[in-house]
Amino acid sequence: MPAFVSDIISFFQTALTWITAVAVPAVALTAAWHALMRSSAQDEHDAARHAKALRSTLVYGVTTILAGAIVSTVLNFFK
Repeated sequence: MPAFVSDIISFFQTALTWITAVAVPAVALTAAWHALMRSSAQDEHDAARHAKALRSTLVYGVTTILAGAIVSTVLNFFK
């Protein structure tokens, strides 16, 4: 395998490690904030808005983390 391909694979694996390391706490903090705001909402409209945002945060966060794991697995096949 050429050296530049190994460098590209190494770069992507490092980038995916950082993305996962940042995504997990970001999703956790955002989900906690929306859950807190939903529980302290004064009317049903605000509660529904935060419930939808909480659901979206969890879906997008899990999708990001799983996509990173899948790409990392595929990149390991080329090592």
